[in-house]
Amino acid sequence: MRLPTIALAVLLAGCAATRSAAPPASQAAPPEPRVTDLAPYFVTLNQIAAAEPARQAMMMEELRAGLLSNPGARSALRHALAVGAAGREGSDPVEARQLLAGLLASPGDLEPAELQMAAALQREFDARVTLYAQLARQREQLDARLAAANETNARALQAASAETSRLRRELQQAETKLQAITEMERDLLEQTEPAPPQPP
Repeated sequence: MRLPTIALAVLLAGCAATRSAAPPASQAAPPEPRVTDLAPYFVTLNQIAAAEPARQAMMMEELRAGLLSNPGARSALRHALAVGAAGREGSDPVEARQLLAGLLASPGDLEPAELQMAAALQREFDARVTLYAQLARQREQLDARLAAANETNARALQAASAETSRLRRELQQAETKLQAITEMERDLLEQTEPAPPQPP
């Protein structure tokens, strides 16, 4: 009685092992990754960088109007990239960084490639903001050093001017004394000169 039970268990285990080892009859191929066209974003950046300031301002107004008329994550992304675009007069990487941070927090229907581009440009804007802060600090330090040097030079010039005035006064006093001594000597010489001989 025990032998058939053991044989049945072995048979079932063998069938189960055979079934799991066999490859599935039909397995669907993995879907190919979706390709996202990022060209429109780069076209916008290139057009802004190559345009004259007046045309840049017009393009920014067009992007703002497009964002208002067709709000969405892609319009917001295009606008954010244009706001911080290098080579644009009035480029504002601080505002662009904030706009991209909002998009990355709430990406909406943005594709992964668009999110990767937004994150990469946000890092670039971060680097520019850091660089601008360093340049501002260096400019402040240079301005402070220049102001201190100017103040030192002004004090030295004032001291030199005061010394020149003092020397001129002393020279004038010395010339006045010299003239007085010369006159006194002339008077003494006139008093000590012998009287001219009287004719016989």
